[in-house]
Amino acid sequence: MRTIFQVVFLLFLLTCAHGLRTGAQQAREPELPPEAGFKLKGLDGKTYDSAALRGEVLIVSFGATWCTPCTLELVAIEELKEEYAGKPVRFFWVSIEEKERTSDNILRHYAKQRRLSIPVLRDPDVALFSRFSATTRIPLVVFYDREGRVNGPAHRGMASDITVYKQMVRRRVDALLKDEAGETPAAATN
Repeated sequence: MRTIFQVVFLLFLLTCAHGLRTGAQQAREPELPPEAGFKLKGLDGKTYDSAALRGEVLIVSFGATWCTPCTLELVAIEELKEEYAGKPVRFFWVSIEEKERTSDNILRHYAKQRRLSIPVLRDPDVALFSRFSATTRIPLVVFYDREGRVNGPAHRGMASDITVYKQMVRRRVDALLKDEAGETPAAATN
């Protein structure tokens, strides 16, 4: 009788553990919405609408001025932007900071210090960011195909080696360019 009780108890614990793990995974990782278009205002005063950018692969990185890995990631993104010059690829950096905490002037200064040439957008109420993440772990990079669909999964974090990070982005972008247009990827020879 004791053995049966132990087996039943063990099965109960395993069932609970699986349910907790599954629930935690669902809470952390919202399912990527295929049609997660955006319309965000940039520091340059322009409104960037993903629907108007169809035909281009979009790389949208979410970050904050206080995020050290985000700063390193921006270096990689600026270098990748140069590699893909002339190709239908656009890079964006989206600040998830509240305007009360980080004003547009502070954000402009941050962008100028880092010599950013990519559009800097704002998502101060994290409405777009929360479609991709239930946590604030940044940087978070979302890839959009030429039809404006999210090409998952989103990538979290920044590799300590910038070369590794750039290789990951190149693989994703090159696959989107090749699969959708039959083009030769821009960075294939780099």
